[in-house]
Amino acid sequence: MKLKHIAIIGIIALLLLASGCVQQKVVDSDGDGWSDEQELNAGTDPDNKDTDSDGYWDPLDENPLDPEIPVPSVTPTPRETVRPTPQAIPTPIPTPAFEITYPDDGDSVPRQINVVGQGGEPDAEVRIHVCTEDEGDRLRPNVGYVDEDGNWEVDSVQIWDPKGYPLGEEAVIYAVMTVSQLGRATIFYSENVTVFFE
Repeated sequence: MKLKHIAIIGIIALLLLASGCVQQKVVDSDGDGWSDEQELNAGTDPDNKDTDSDGYWDPLDENPLDPEIPVPSVTPTPRETVRPTPQAIPTPIPTPAFEITYPDDGDSVPRQINVVGQGGEPDAEVRIHVCTEDEGDRLRPNVGYVDEDGNWEVDSVQIWDPKGYPLGEEAVIYAVMTVSQLGRATIFYSENVTVFFE
């Protein structure tokens, strides 16, 4: 190849570079987005993403040579706190005075009796439990309700089966009251009353 041809190729290459048709390779040694040439023009270190070590890369730092001047952070817009809807807390039910007034403790009674009592919430349901040596503790099916004055009666409660119990047989009875309020049921118990088969 002649010297003349080499000169022509060199001139064409220079013209292409000057016109922008051929791109020079951009070197960014530290990978921060600024080329080494931009780093040299700004006075920053081409091998250090954060020249002033303030936590901000050089291209994002308003003053990349002063560690006292970081980029001001954007304060997020406060969001309105959503408060949960308060749940209704049921009022505690005070323990009512709730007792069997008939029969008395130690009474002799027939196999079937009406159990009478006092105390409790109006319209509360009352049932009777009977506990005997042979049967254990059994809830009887009879139901009574507390009236507006706090009195109640559960009729025809069978204490013993119609046959098979000798005179003097012992039974323990107690009343159970169920009070419903705000979707819940609270159960109260009377004291035990011991009766004997007459």
